[in-house]
Amino acid sequence: MRYVIINNLIMSSRRARHQFLSRLQPPPAGERLPRKDHTGFIMTLLTICFGIAVYLMA
Repeated sequence: MRYVIINNLIMSSRRARHQFLSRLQPPPAGERLPRKDHTGFIMTLLTICFGIAVYLMA
């Protein structure tokens, strides 16, 4: 049981390290930079602002 837990921790740390290091690499010259989608974040902020406005008006 301990072997399985230790092995899972080692493998997950290796995967995390590989993902972290791959994010630090610059993208290839011909490839466009990916854009992150912030739609959910903006909608959440708008909902919170709308809720505050309704609360203050009531």
